[in-house]
Amino acid sequence: MFTPQHANSVPLCLGLAAALIAGCGGATDELPRQAVSGKVTLDGKPLDSARITFLPTGAGEVTPSGGEIHGGAYSIRREDGPTPGSYLVRITTINTTSKTDPNAMPGDPPPVPKETIPPQYNVKSTLKASVTKEGPNTHDFELKTK
Repeated sequence: MFTPQHANSVPLCLGLAAALIAGCGGATDELPRQAVSGKVTLDGKPLDSARITFLPTGAGEVTPSGGEIHGGAYSIRREDGPTPGSYLVRITTINTTSKTDPNAMPGDPPPVPKETIPPQYNVKSTLKASVTKEGPNTHDFELKTK
């Protein structure tokens, strides 16, 4: 029931609602992010179902970023991209299929999916990339298992 004592809370509620709506959607940070894209192959074949991550290696205004690799290509939008700087690049598989252990007991955790990309491209990555304000920031990576 609306009473005169509630009248003072109406403008407050309307103000809060307007602030929430204004804060949702379309807001971006002020960082000088850059779009990054490229191709990734594994033993000469386009890599699929993988993830690429750019991790900052230098001081200054750099931020981590990443995206998915599908059909041997990745594209990170400017809004989600890294800032100019030096990066360590990690590439990992997105393994959604894992075989169940026929000897597993009920309640056992599922097996950890096996990484199919060699460690020198992910946990012990040697891949590097430089992101510039001038662009273009296209970085292709040719991975080899042998």
